[in-house]
Amino acid sequence: MPSEIYNGKLLRFKFDAKKVLHATSCKLDFSTKLEEIATKDTDGTISIPGNYTWSGSTEALLANLPTGDTTHVTFDDILAKKLAGTEIDVEFTTDAIGDILYTGKAYIENASITADTGSSTKVSISFKGNGNLTQDVVV
Repeated sequence: MPSEIYNGKLLRFKFDAKKVLHATSCKLDFSTKLEEIATKDTDGTISIPGNYTWSGSTEALLANLPTGDTTHVTFDDILAKKLAGTEIDVEFTTDAIGDILYTGKAYIENASITADTGSSTKVSISFKGNGNLTQDVVV
């Protein structure tokens, strides 16, 4: 049954079909380049939408992958893909039948670790879409 209001705890990123381990937040951004046109026959500026771009980010706690876990990806796995310049498959979904599913290909743009005294170590990952982002529903 699809969610009426999406629970933020359930909506998450998958990189190459694996969930980001211990994710705490995620964000998917869309942007459209607008061409501004002004002519001698207009008093204001006319905007014409052009191509769109998409990007995303997630934060997680730094942790080792539990023995036998094949459904999650760790920060080290993601960092290796970033350093190699490898394109990844991205999914943004709850995995619940009927809920949203966004898919596309992207490159890891930034990856960082923050280790503050008195708190768990956090990682941040941001990526930039490469090509189209597809909208669908989980079946």
